[in-house]
Amino acid sequence: MNCEVCGSTIYGPPKRIVVESSRLLVCSRCSSLGQPDLKREEKIIFSTRQASGSQGPTKTSKPTSTRLPAEVEELEIADDFPDLVRRAREKSKMSQQDLARIVKERLSIIQKIESGKMTPDLKLTHALEHVLKVRLLQPRSEPETPADRSGRPRLTISDVVQYRRKDQ
Repeated sequence: MNCEVCGSTIYGPPKRIVVESSRLLVCSRCSSLGQPDLKREEKIIFSTRQASGSQGPTKTSKPTSTRLPAEVEELEIADDFPDLVRRAREKSKMSQQDLARIVKERLSIIQKIESGKMTPDLKLTHALEHVLKVRLLQPRSEPETPADRSGRPRLTISDVVQYRRKDQ
């Protein structure tokens, strides 16, 4: 994983910071450039009322998280999912209407998925995988960032910030 500020490889756990209302994953060196992302550490305090109307004990819930489930962060839908769905459906000798009924979706949704006009959500993807016995979710891969033809890495935000500081 690369730092979203300087572009270098992050060793160890990345730091989450906020810079000008943007949340970034950065290396430990760049973590001082912004404020720590405290949204992950908020706690919600709520009270429960008992049947008699008196106020019950105050409980704290688990920290709320803006983070997506690990499954969503680590998996992505295959690029050729329309063909995978269509071929698997045809192999199991089902019509689009049969598939829609089994996964409890509208026929138009199945048609849009097979034509590639719509990407199914996580719940529907799991249902399709289960019914059609095919893998639609694949491990997420970060695209390689190519270097310039000169072999040097491209300009990063950190380079620009440092350059402007020199001018002032």
